Amino acid sequence: MAASDRLSQLSPSGKPIVALALPSGTAVNMFNPADLDLLRRVADVVGPVPRANVEDLRPILRHARAAITGWGSRLDQISLFEQEPQLGLIAHSAGSIRGLVPLDVVRRGVKVTSAASANAIPVAEFTVAAMTMLLKQVPWLGGGLSISREERDARLALVRELQDISVGLIGASRIGREVIRLLQSYAGIRIRLYDPYLSADHARSLGVELVSLDEVCRCDVVSVHAPNVPETRHMINARTLGLLPDHAVFINTSRGALVDEAALVAEVRRRPIFCLLDVTDPEPAPPDSPLRSERNIILTPHIAGAMNQARRRMGRLAIDEVLRFLAGEPLQHEIRPDMLATMA
Repeated sequence: MAASDRLSQLSPSGKPIVALALPSGTAVNMFNPADLDLLRRVADVVGPVPRANVEDLRPILRHARAAITGWGSRLDQISLFEQEPQLGLIAHSAGSIRGLVPLDVVRRGVKVTSAASANAIPVAEFTVAAMTMLLKQVPWLGGGLSISREERDARLALVRELQDISVGLIGASRIGREVIRLLQSYAGIRIRLYDPYLSADHARSLGVELVSLDEVCRCDVVSVHAPNVPETRHMINARTLGLLPDHAVFINTSRGALVDEAALVAEVRRRPIFCLLDVTDPEPAPPDSPLRSERNIILTPHIAGAMNQARRRMGRLAIDEVLRFLAGEPLQHEIRPDMLATMA
């Protein structure tokens, strides 16, 4: 790096400049003050900004060596990086970078990291909790819905535990692997996994059986953890839903576009299947969406992921990556070009 380039990345204090390139409201929820103080010891921190659009971001990115982004950041303008060529790292304090960070910058040499691994923990915990709740018929027996004595007795007869059953997982993402780890403490769970990018040897190392999508959909519990890419749109459709056994539990905490929602409604009306959707397409579901009126479909408002304490963990992960970058140390959560095709 030329001396003039190094100088352009330093503030008058001589420290490198790090931009909090995310909205002020997001920043308050993502960062502990003590963690920001750690960053300020080695860098001059600028931002956050009111809206995190290009107009707001350009001034704080000028001369920044690293930027921390998050929900609400919009860095999907390639020209922004052409005008700020000294930017060497984007540390994303949220999970998916699609639609927020231009994927091409990864190929052009800008390092990008994600806090998806920290977000995976609360999503996986929510997923396993949802499996238990739906198997136990809690949403219907817990008093939240009006229920006749006849329906109560029928629901009680359907109660099952999360043990000695088959669980099918779609996608060996970070979340999918965390779900696997949690399920392995349950008695008698047979975990079957569909992921076309995973080898059988790798699946065995995870302690699961690699099978086809059809075989996963024949499990007692099916949970979706695949990325939203063109190949996965409506992968859960009339045909695959038809493979679910009666009284199956179906959970989607991934993205709504992976499920053909009209087909799901038709299948739930046809026979007893118990569903929880934390995501829909569009999101939120419109007020008149049939998803809202089906008794056996439970909607939650995209709350599986980090909400409170876990968001601070994600913020700390992003700060730690910036500290490693500025110290010349290896990054722990870097997104490599070969990861883009299958990344959420």
